[in-house]
Amino acid sequence: MASNRIRIAVIDDEKVSGLRLQEALADQGYPTDFFADGESFLEIFDHAPHDLVVTDMKLPGVNGLEILRRVKARQPKTEVVVITGYASIDSAIEATRAGAFHYLTKPIRLAEFENLVARAIEKIELCHEAADLRALMMRGAGREGMIGTSPEMVELYRLIEKVAPLDCPVIIQGESGTGKELVARAIHRLSLRREAPIVSFNCGGFSQELIANELFGHEKGAFTGAFSSKVGLLETANHGTVLLDEIAEMPSDMQVKLLRVLQEGQIYRVGGNRSVNLDIRILAATNRDLETAVTDGKFREDLFFRLNVMTVALPRLRDREGDIWLLAEHFLQKISLDFHKRIKGFSAAARTALAGYDYPGNVRELENIVARAVALAEGDEIQVPDLPPFLAKRREGQPLLGSLESLEKDHIARVLAAFRGHRDQAAAVLGITRSTLWRKMKKFGLKA
Repeated sequence: MASNRIRIAVIDDEKVSGLRLQEALADQGYPTDFFADGESFLEIFDHAPHDLVVTDMKLPGVNGLEILRRVKARQPKTEVVVITGYASIDSAIEATRAGAFHYLTKPIRLAEFENLVARAIEKIELCHEAADLRALMMRGAGREGMIGTSPEMVELYRLIEKVAPLDCPVIIQGESGTGKELVARAIHRLSLRREAPIVSFNCGGFSQELIANELFGHEKGAFTGAFSSKVGLLETANHGTVLLDEIAEMPSDMQVKLLRVLQEGQIYRVGGNRSVNLDIRILAATNRDLETAVTDGKFREDLFFRLNVMTVALPRLRDREGDIWLLAEHFLQKISLDFHKRIKGFSAAARTALAGYDYPGNVRELENIVARAVALAEGDEIQVPDLPPFLAKRREGQPLLGSLESLEKDHIARVLAAFRGHRDQAAAVLGITRSTLWRKMKKFGLKA
C-alpha cells in the first residue's frame, strides 16, 4: 500500500513520456505532480518540497543536474532519480556522484522504473520513520523515562500519543516489570489533565474495607479510631488521573462501587451521607487478561466494558531484543552513579550471557541484574561472575565452540526478527548491504 506521506514530482519536456510515468505512479497510489520544465518545478518545490523527484537530464532552461543540486541544497533528504539517454551516460554518473539516488536510461521500461522508485520510496519511508522516532524520543518528559527504539516500542509511543488526549478510561495490560506505571504517567503527562495530580493505588492484597477507606476516604466517627475526616485518593486526584494497579485483584464488592463512580461521577466517604462530585480519569493496569477473568467470573463484565474504551498492550522485553542493550547501558550508567562507581561497560562474555536470557521479569528484572552486577564488580567492566548465578551457570553450560556459519545464521535471524523482517533496517544494523543480506538469507534458508 502506498504511503500518503510520499509526494513525487516528474519533470520531462517530452509530455507523453512524462505523463506515462505520472500515470504509472498514480496507479500505485502515489500523489504525483508533472512538470514540463525545471523552472515551474523549482517554483513549487521551494514552497512545498517533494519527497522524490524524477527528472530528465536534458531540459529547456534549467537542466536535470542543476535541478538535482537545487533540490539537495533546499531539501537534502529528497531523493532524485535522473533519466538520460545512452549518449549522456557520463552526465548520469556525474549526477549520481552529486547525490542522485540512481539513474535510468531511455527508453524507460516501466517494470525497471517501478522497481527503482520502490527502492527509493523504501529509503524515504525509513527516513520518515527515523524522524518520527527522533521526535518521539525528544518528548522525554511525556514518556516518563521509557527507553527503547525497537519497532514494538515505537508503536507503543505512537499509541500513547493517540490515547492520551482522549480523556477516556484506558486498560494498560502487560506482564510484571514491563513498565505499566511508566505508561500511565506518560498518558497523564500528555493529556489535558497534566496540570492536575496523578495518584496510584495497588488493588491487590487489601481487604474491601481498607480499599474503600483509601479510595473514598472517611468521615469523622465512621469507625473506631476515625478521630477526624480523611480525604480519599479519588478525591485527592479530582480533575486529574487515577491509576488503579492490579485492577483484576479488586474484590467484587469494590468493583461494584468503582462502576458506580464511573457511571455517576460521585463518591460517598465511608460513614458519610453527602455525595462528592468527581472529575477523574481512570487508568487500570493489569498483568492478567481481563476478558478471561470476566469469562471465569472473577471480574465484572459491566465494569470491564466501562474500562475497556482503549487498551494499551505493553511488549515483553524478550520480544524487543534490540532494546536490551539500550536499557542495560542506561541502568549501568544510572546505577554506577548511584553506587559511586566507575564502570564503563560489560565484558564480551557478560554480554553473551545477558543476551541469551529470556527475562521473565522483563525490564525490572534486567535493572535488578545490572544493579547486582554493579554492586559486585571490582574492575571497570561487568564480568560473568558479577551476574546472578543462574546466568553465570547458563553461560558456563553453553558450548563455546561452533561454526562461524551457524553463529552468523543465528545472529542474522535474530536481527531480522527484531525488525520484523524489514531488510533495510536489518542490513543497517548488521553493517552489510541489502543485497548481501538477501544472498545470506537465501544461503541460510531464512525468511523475512
